[in-house]
Amino acid sequence: MLYRRFGNTELEVSVICFGPMRFAAKEPGADAVSASGQRALEAAIDRGVNFIHSSYEYGTRWAVGRVLKDHPRRAQMRHVIKVPVPEAGDGGRFDAARFTLRIEEALRDLHADRIDIVQHLHRADPNVDAERLPQIPGVVEPLAEVFGRLRDQGKVGYLATFPYSPGYAGKAIATGVFDGMVAYYNPIETEMVQYFARMQAAGQGFLCIRPYLAGLLTDERCDRDRLAAGDRFAEPRWQPAYERLAAVENALGRPASWTRFAIHFALLQPQVTSLIVGLNSTPQVDQVIDAAEEDHGLAADLVDRAAAIWRERGSVEGV
Repeated sequence: MLYRRFGNTELEVSVICFGPMRFAAKEPGADAVSASGQRALEAAIDRGVNFIHSSYEYGTRWAVGRVLKDHPRRAQMRHVIKVPVPEAGDGGRFDAARFTLRIEEALRDLHADRIDIVQHLHRADPNVDAERLPQIPGVVEPLAEVFGRLRDQGKVGYLATFPYSPGYAGKAIATGVFDGMVAYYNPIETEMVQYFARMQAAGQGFLCIRPYLAGLLTDERCDRDRLAAGDRFAEPRWQPAYERLAAVENALGRPASWTRFAIHFALLQPQVTSLIVGLNSTPQVDQVIDAAEEDHGLAADLVDRAAAIWRERGSVEGV
């Protein structure tokens, strides 16, 4: 397993971060899906994964805790959790008590002594920049205060923003409150590339979410004409993403395997610390880790070429 540091911090994590969003049922049980997911997490840890992403919103943290409770490597695990405060109905008001509660819940459920990275989400209704950007000062000040107290208590390590939009990302990292960013990043969604140099200069880390664009950038789904009947990617809302994929393939070339290339592409940028990948089975774990450990030999300018398509065409809406 390969490891990278989160920005200029001392935190060193595996380049693959285990994503348990759909790896288990929403309630504790012994169903086949949950059993497969727990075996996948055990296999990932055996192969050197030391980084786990979780959220109370997923309803699957119980299964992560079940694996970790008596695991001999539990103390070596590093955690990143989602904490959405304020929520959509809060009118931009930061609730320090609720933020603290989410940390305490995660420490308990994960049998952890510290949450290494808190992924902060600032939501509004509607969840658009026009609503959220004016709220940033009123959210970031109390956020920094309560996070500082929790850090002094040894309960948290670093704070990262999940910005939702490039506009919010720029404002958030400029505050100096955040140690890094968690955001979508793949050959189609390259909106955050514009901030990589600034973040590197500031010593901030970056965690990549959905390197596979929810599964579209895999060998099973990259060709829309060959989708299985009833596949959700056949829905009209995915058509713009497939059109953008065609443009990316025209600019970068079609790889022999999109499943492997998507991992290679995301790790090509040294600013990227780790890829948060949903892993539901042992074969998926092996496939992703094998790809991450391969000598990919990609050209260094691929990221800039992919980002140029975004600068020319803008974001893909509806995905």
